[in-house]
Amino acid sequence: MIETDLQLFERIRNNDEAAFKVVYNKYYSRLYYFIFEFIPQKDTAENIVQDTFFVFWDKRKNLKDNTNLAAYLFTVAKNNCLYRLRDKRYRQKLFASTNLEITELELNLEALDTIDTSAFAFKEIEEIIEKTLEELPLQCRKVFEMSRFRDMKNAEIAGELSISQKTVEGHITKSLKKFRNALKDYLPLVAYLFV
Repeated sequence: MIETDLQLFERIRNNDEAAFKVVYNKYYSRLYYFIFEFIPQKDTAENIVQDTFFVFWDKRKNLKDNTNLAAYLFTVAKNNCLYRLRDKRYRQKLFASTNLEITELELNLEALDTIDTSAFAFKEIEEIIEKTLEELPLQCRKVFEMSRFRDMKNAEIAGELSISQKTVEGHITKSLKKFRNALKDYLPLVAYLFV
């Protein structure tokens, strides 16, 4: 049985470290790609993800019963990014270690500031993903789910479905086109789907 975020969240609030590890594994790369979009520095993005999970674990007892886990984690990550992008000392360090220009950094800051990480936005994203999955041909959908939601490699998918790797790649390419179009307004939040 696959546990929902709500079930995992309830276990985490009761100090269940195994449930925390499941959430960590599920959201780590999603948060990393989101952060890296605005702060393209590997170490910094990793640190912000770690900080995000630290805040989540630290505040777990104070969160409401109906907290949307994805919305909460992305909001904390977004606020951590905004804090760093606005801090003068941090900005100097960022310029010294990346090829970012001041205008690019300002644009990233503005874009990040306008991103909606509310529970409503994540509900809408889930609905768009479900709708888009339903519109895909059955085999295409199966391949995409195996690739993106079960983290299977193309060779593994090809072997399990008895199709060629080229066919797997074709299905994934076709799916990604549909998803990019359907989720264009939410791309930073769903970047993990396209990696």
